[in-house]
Amino acid sequence: MVWTIAITRIKLLLQSPWSWIGLVIPVLLLGFLSMSVEKTADATKIPVVIVDEDQSQYSKTVIERVSKYPAVAVRTGTEEEARNKIETQKAAIGFLLPKGFMENIQKNNEDELVTMWLSTGTISHGLVREIFASEVKRLSSNSYGANTVLNTYGKSKKLDEQEQAAVWKDAWEYSDNHWEPKPLMTVDYKVGATKERAQAEESGAVSIYVPGMLVLLMLFSFLWNSWPIKDRDSGMRARVPYSVGGFSKYWIGNALGVLILQLQLLVLFIGFGWWKDELALSAATIIGLVGYVLFLNALSLLFAYFVHAARTWQAVTLFVVLASSLLSGTFFPSDELSQFLESAAQWTPQYWIISSFHQQTLWIPLVFIGISIILYGLSTIKAGDSA
Repeated sequence: MVWTIAITRIKLLLQSPWSWIGLVIPVLLLGFLSMSVEKTADATKIPVVIVDEDQSQYSKTVIERVSKYPAVAVRTGTEEEARNKIETQKAAIGFLLPKGFMENIQKNNEDELVTMWLSTGTISHGLVREIFASEVKRLSSNSYGANTVLNTYGKSKKLDEQEQAAVWKDAWEYSDNHWEPKPLMTVDYKVGATKERAQAEESGAVSIYVPGMLVLLMLFSFLWNSWPIKDRDSGMRARVPYSVGGFSKYWIGNALGVLILQLQLLVLFIGFGWWKDELALSAATIIGLVGYVLFLNALSLLFAYFVHAARTWQAVTLFVVLASSLLSGTFFPSDELSQFLESAAQWTPQYWIISSFHQQTLWIPLVFIGISIILYGLSTIKAGDSA
């Protein structure tokens, strides 16, 4: 009986061709907007050009690590190309890693280690210098520590050449480990909107795909769960108590039908996000999204019980979706504006589900699922009493 009602509700919601198209268009539109924002974000990065004449492990490591910073866009080339980009202001700053770069670092010779060119058309030199210097200093500090250990320990133990190399390597790696998970010298960038996003390992691409997905999932949940209001207006609710199975099966069956549609939409979002590399999939992420959808279904269903007019429901939907999305801090850093907004964000489901993504924790989705069960029970009991 429950499954029959659920299937009937799905057919009613997808009875027109536009309803089927409506399942795909939001995913494609969100993907397009996300890629547009990403291109705009890339264009705002500080252009940096690096010339690698050393072609050593150290020089390649510096370039690789600097490239991971979200504030800069790194390009490599010859000295002539680099100077041309600086002179034409196509790059804000340039660095030359000369031959012997790795050898000089290992010998703790830091005089004229790097050559730097500055463009006259930008004021972002200081930021990039700090980034580049921190990565060079990391290698230099590691080598200095390894040389100190070798000079102290090696002399007392009278090690042969092979043993000295092993000691030097172990000391270097031990020193390098002190830069993880956060470097000793670092600039903390807020890539996203919540505190958990200020991570050193964040990629430079700014994406609105995940925040947009959470908004659309909430919007469709409220739109599809308008059936209690429509059934009340059509007189269906008044006839339910006398039907086979009673009110509880009617309520649960319709809720299940909407939930199935929500999960189908979620699968489309996850599939497209994974295909476009907009969403990092893991067990915690998938469980978190399922818990989020379940919570939205139960919440919108409970809200629908208290609303008695279609226009009022549309206003409630617009208010809840916009207010929770703006206050959650998923689109902009609310904690940077005021303490009040930061506290308000913690009352929105988007804030907590984003936090669960970054923490890769299961307790938040489990709390969502637990609250959903309570909300389902409340809505079923209250609606049954008034049927």
